[in-house]
Amino acid sequence: MTINKWGGLASFLIAVSFIVTPPIYLTGNLRDALGVFAYDLADFLYGPILSASLITVFYVLRERLGESVPRRMDLALLAAVLSALGMAAVAFIRASNRHYHLAHPDLNLENSTTVLVVWATLVAGMNAIGFHFLGWAFVLLGSASWTPRFFPRLLTGLYFLAGVPALFVYRFPDIEGFVLLFGTILSVWQGILLWNHTEAEAAAG
Repeated sequence: MTINKWGGLASFLIAVSFIVTPPIYLTGNLRDALGVFAYDLADFLYGPILSASLITVFYVLRERLGESVPRRMDLALLAAVLSALGMAAVAFIRASNRHYHLAHPDLNLENSTTVLVVWATLVAGMNAIGFHFLGWAFVLLGSASWTPRFFPRLLTGLYFLAGVPALFVYRFPDIEGFVLLFGTILSVWQGILLWNHTEAEAAAG
């Protein structure tokens, strides 16, 4: 596995995380036989998988673009790390809260207004942090990849199209779906290009 292939694989995993996890979080049912497993899968994808994939992708792209635009790619990698921490925190808070409720049904925590308000506030806040820094990562990557033309112009434009709204998810939560949609599209396209770039290098070598 070359570094480009790791970047391509990580890009595909980001797309999978963006596609699979929202429906589970929105429609999952803990009373269903597979409900707990489905939620655990969503937490795993939105936490460890998404955070590791984000860092991997931006590390790979920093290696590819760092010589041309080192400062912007350093900042993009830093933003990706901060975004990954926010996304992972969301998953871990959700998982910890859910399993504590399941382990202590006698407390009836799902009926506690205080618990629900605190939980919702923590999740919303950490989710906003994750998307805000994801927005900076995308915008910086779009800016960095524009000059050396490492990616097609249209894909570079998608970085801005997904990145700018992501900056404001904290203020307008309804645009999160828009960011996830375009984040999925650019992650798949980016993954294909990184994978094919590896094949082209191998053929040339």
